[in-house]
Amino acid sequence: MRKSLVKCLSFVTSIMICGAALTSCAAGASSNGGIPTEEQLSAAAEELGDDIGSLKFSADGVIYQFPVDTKAMLDTGWYFDSDVKSELKSIPANTLVAPSVSMRKNAKNGYGITSCGVQPMNRSASEAGLEETVIYSLNFYKEKGTTLILPGGITWNSTFDEVKELCGSQSAVDMEGIKYVQVNGADRDFSVQINFDSTENTVKSVEFKGRL
Repeated sequence: MRKSLVKCLSFVTSIMICGAALTSCAAGASSNGGIPTEEQLSAAAEELGDDIGSLKFSADGVIYQFPVDTKAMLDTGWYFDSDVKSELKSIPANTLVAPSVSMRKNAKNGYGITSCGVQPMNRSASEAGLEETVIYSLNFYKEKGTTLILPGGITWNSTFDEVKELCGSQSAVDMEGIKYVQVNGADRDFSVQINFDSTENTVKSVEFKGRL
């Protein structure tokens, strides 16, 4: 039986959802493994620009701005499993959902089945439904197959050196097999961290994060 644990963190209450798995179905995955075509790159390039700190991104052909309204993702085909919707039917004021839960998206328009990890947050002063929250943490993983494009044309195939050159060496960490590039947004309350596979030296995950 699943249980919820409410924990106070200064002004933010975190709902601990036990057993929320970040899984997705491999069947129906896009044949390109989440690597965009030249046409898809060109279509996203003008709106995304080159500034990683803008915190814009393209996921399966749709441009988003982080932090993302949960409703914006729901309206573009992402959804929560029924057990998550039941667990989070009503979220207390100033509450961050933790740990991450999955949002999923079915195959459509040439894009395959995929999923991402999210932490919705109710930033209002009263209880709210899940669709009224803001996604305060958003994680994409290469293995899940989302066709992801970041400003500057960064994709899953981008290397550590390429991203470091685009973002600046001061944003890069390369220490004992751990490689990532982190860039803050304009107000520094939000950031994106691009993590790299130590063997292939290409992007393995992308984390958009809000600071509490």
